[in-house]
Amino acid sequence: MNNTGSDSSESLKEMPPLPTQRRVPARIIILGLIAVVFAIVIGSQVIGVLYAIFFPPAAPVPDQVTLVSHTSKDYGVDDWLYSSDKISACGVLRYYLANNGDCQIAPLSCNTDLSIAPAESSTNSQNVARCSGTQNFSIFALRWDVNIATGSAPGQLSQFRLNREIFWTGAVPPYNPPSLNAGFSNFPTDEPTKSS
Repeated sequence: MNNTGSDSSESLKEMPPLPTQRRVPARIIILGLIAVVFAIVIGSQVIGVLYAIFFPPAAPVPDQVTLVSHTSKDYGVDDWLYSSDKISACGVLRYYLANNGDCQIAPLSCNTDLSIAPAESSTNSQNVARCSGTQNFSIFALRWDVNIATGSAPGQLSQFRLNREIFWTGAVPPYNPPSLNAGFSNFPTDEPTKSS
């Protein structure tokens, strides 16, 4: 006897067959995995660039300094003025030299070991050095430039103006800052002297 209550086996034959499960072809699975890997590779490149655009790196700044002012001329072109009552101008110079800065040091501003020179302790607001450096990040580059001076107020050991410019093309143009020696050469010219 079957579930319908009849003894006939013909009713079993009339029932439709169970539907077979459809399987996804292996070709589609492989293509899907390739697309996911491709999206991850491309996405990681794009995410890095977008992160660099929205959160560009800051120029190096030593600890124990106080921000006095900040101006932004354009997106990625910034100017900061810092001062410190804890770090001397020669200490700031040491920091930027340690951060791969290319520095021009004013004569007699710091001792040979970059400690405080006698002129620094007695004269306020004297230029000590100018440093610059570049940094590559993502597909972009930035240049920072810092002018370091002794403090301009009593109790202020140093002050420095830090400029940062981001180059969105990734290429850093040549940099020719004005010299600290007012255009006078430190070395005599190789031109022969005229005698009469």
